[in-house]
Parts: sequence; structure tokens; C-alpha cells
Amino acid sequence: MLTFSRFLDVAVVVFAAWGLALVALRRSVTLSVPRARWAFRALVAVWCVGYALSTPLVSLALVRALELPPRDVAALDDAALRDRTALVVLSSSVGAGSPGDTPAERLDAEGTARVLGAARVWKRLQTRRVIVSGRSPGPMPEENVRAMRALLVLAGVPDAVIVDEPWALNTRQNALHSVRVGRSLGITRFVVVTSALHMRRSLREFRRAGVEALAAPVHSVAGRYGSVGDLLPAAWGWSATSASLHELLGMLKP
Repeated sequence: MLTFSRFLDVAVVVFAAWGLALVALRRSVTLSVPRARWAFRALVAVWCVGYALSTPLVSLALVRALELPPRDVAALDDAALRDRTALVVLSSSVGAGSPGDTPAERLDAEGTARVLGAARVWKRLQTRRVIVSGRSPGPMPEENVRAMRALLVLAGVPDAVIVDEPWALNTRQNALHSVRVGRSLGITRFVVVTSALHMRRSLREFRRAGVEALAAPVHSVAGRYGSVGDLLPAAWGWSATSASLHELLGMLKP
């Protein structure tokens, strides 16, 4: 539904102001010099590309091309292998602390969705272990796993089955360290829980680490219902495009 507030989105305002500035520049500056004309055309081209990439219409198309769709968790179950199976939950980030709060309160939206999704998957699969993977930057490197562990427990996962992996700084290290930790505990089967957009790259890194991991994608945004407003730029549309390009570039990494 297209409402007035949609026109107040910061991306709409920025691109409208940028477009008006280009119109004013075209009217006030003489573009008789070829170099000036080409420079102006380049600015217009950048505006057009930026506008398109920030629209939900384009950003959702990119996301849909990359996301692994949600799947029936029951298809991942194998009662005979539960004792050798671990969920691996990939972290996102934790914000700065304030007096009286807890790490779980500071998990970002994506990290929270991953943890809650992992709790749902664990309740169905009852795996032997849940490995929480990811290092926090700065002086408190274990904040990520502490936050994830605390939220998992609040969501009903027993603390005794959770294993911390606080060393990984990127997706490749998530896979390497999680596989190492899992194997040291007798784990031979890994079920990866991460955002649907991040899943293809994650599975690629787990294959590189020597295991054929199973996917339990969560936090899918590709199914969002479209509207006429998707033709306008949006701050979250630009963010989704940026995340999609980040995944594409990550998959190109040798």
C-alpha cells in the first residue's frame, strides 16, 4: 500500500534532492565543452543506477536470486544420526552495551532471527549439539556467542547442548572452526542455520572445510509482498541490495 509516509523515506528524499540538483546544474552550467557534457551524463547515469538499485523492485529480485528458500525441517531429521549431528548457528553482530543490559538484548535483528530460528529447528531435530559461531570485534570477543547462547536458552534450548566457537571472524572461519569443534566432539553431520540470503555462501565454505552440510535457512525476506511503492527508492531496499552484492562478492572469493 502506497501511503504518504512512503514519500518521507530517507532514500526518496535523497534521490529527489539529488535529481533536483542535477536539473539545477543542467540549467545553470554551460555544457558546451565535451568533457563537461560527459561528466554531467556520468552523474545522471550514477543517479539512475543508484535509484534502480535502491528500489525494492530491484533489491528483492536480487535477494530472490540468491536466497535459499525455507524448507521443511522434518526433511533434515535422521533419528539414527541425531547423536552425531550438530546445528551450527552463524552469528551476526552485537551492539555496544549500556548499564544493566545483557548481551542477548544487543543482538541485531538478523542475529536474533538466526538464534530464534535455530531454537525452532533444534526442537524438531533434537540434535546432540548446537554450535554458536562468531567472534565479536573489540575488547570482548566472546560477546557474540554469549548473546547467542543466552537467547537460545531463553528460547528453550538446554544450555548443556550448546557449544561456543568464539574465534571465527568471517564465514570461511565459521566453517573451519565449527567443523573442527564438531569433530572433536564426535560430530559428523552438520546442519547450518543462517539467514536465507547468506546460506549459499555458507554451504560453499562448509564444503571447503570438508563436510557436506545441510541447510536450515531462516530470516527470508524474498517473500515480501510487492506494491506500487516498490518503484520508489527505500532505505531498506538499498540495504538489501548492498547485502546481496556482499554475498555475490563473497562467493567470488577464491
